Amino acid sequence: MALTPFLVAIILSTSFLFLVKAQNISEPVLDISGNPLVKGSQYFIVPVSGRSNEGGLDVSSIRNTVDTLVVTQNAQSSVGKSLRFTPVDANENIVRLSTDLNVKFMNIIFSDNMSTVWTINTRLIPQRNLVSVGGVEGNPGRDTLGNWFKIDKYEEAYKFVYCPGVCETCRPFCGDIGILVEPNNKRVLFVGSDKPLKVTFENTTSVVTVTKAPPTPSASHPDRLSTMSFINLVMCIVIAYLTKLM
Repeated sequence: MALTPFLVAIILSTSFLFLVKAQNISEPVLDISGNPLVKGSQYFIVPVSGRSNEGGLDVSSIRNTVDTLVVTQNAQSSVGKSLRFTPVDANENIVRLSTDLNVKFMNIIFSDNMSTVWTINTRLIPQRNLVSVGGVEGNPGRDTLGNWFKIDKYEEAYKFVYCPGVCETCRPFCGDIGILVEPNNKRVLFVGSDKPLKVTFENTTSVVTVTKAPPTPSASHPDRLSTMSFINLVMCIVIAYLTKLM
């Protein structure tokens, strides 16, 4: 049966929409083993730099404040705290490039139950948009604009970017995330750096080795009958013989 112009138009339109959707799917962010970052897994953020004082990420107070904790970079001797990445799409299990996500420190518990989700702080240091903790995980929209970050390719590694797209009517400031060195030499993450912090990701999952227990004597020689089984067998034979005689 020949295709009508109407059917041809439908087929072409469907094919075009499929191709557009496929092109809009960003490639996954990979860890140092070449595996995609997975929602729910924990990772270390490993900076890529030749400087001797650059280590993993942690939280700290600055400028004599105790109520606001910012995201800082440790000395090289420390790997920092592990983190979890949660994509904005609840049905997405893979962390993808240039896609909004929440970043949350794991294994950190504050006495006042403060959240460890990354957020933007515009008040602690005037004209500096610092990355702090205390944000809200999920609920994308205008009220949570400061809690969404992205991961983009940067040279041979990656970088963090703040440019949330969770609110269509909002006009947030955007910028790469780099390091601001405080007077006490604390290294604080902030938005707007012309030199982004170059990072990679390392999965914290340990490989568990399962050791099998040695086989029991009966399992190693299944053809051997136990003493009790042998006695039972003899008794059955005797009873059967006596029954036959009767």
